[in-house]
Amino acid sequence: MIKPNNYNDWTDPHTKVALGLFFLFLFIAFGYGAYKSHIETTSDIRYTIINFYEKYSDSKRIGMKVFYKVEGRYIYDNCFSNDCKKINVGEKRLGFYFIKDPSIYDVIFEISVPDSVLVPKEGWKEIPEFLKPKK
Repeated sequence: MIKPNNYNDWTDPHTKVALGLFFLFLFIAFGYGAYKSHIETTSDIRYTIINFYEKYSDSKRIGMKVFYKVEGRYIYDNCFSNDCKKINVGEKRLGFYFIKDPSIYDVIFEISVPDSVLVPKEGWKEIPEFLKPKK
């Protein structure tokens, strides 16, 4: 039988490298998802104030730069959700982080925080009464 010229054999070194890189990417992506899921299910949360301080854009995404206080130090990150795009610079919202990994956080967009509110060093264990929405 005649072998086609464009036939790629599994023993080709380039094919092995490409497959290795593909599986490495899959391992990293699923590993991070599993890690984040583990932290979210096993860690306690602390509420804090998320500060939106600057618009952010790169070649593909638009969002806001945020920072929040964790045990006396500030953590900076970018927020790319559709809700973040609607927030104005300088606004503050209530959010929470996980104690085991404070870099994983979420924002509660419905609760706006006034400038006069200061967060304690260790954060709040539950949403403070004066920040809860009025029913």
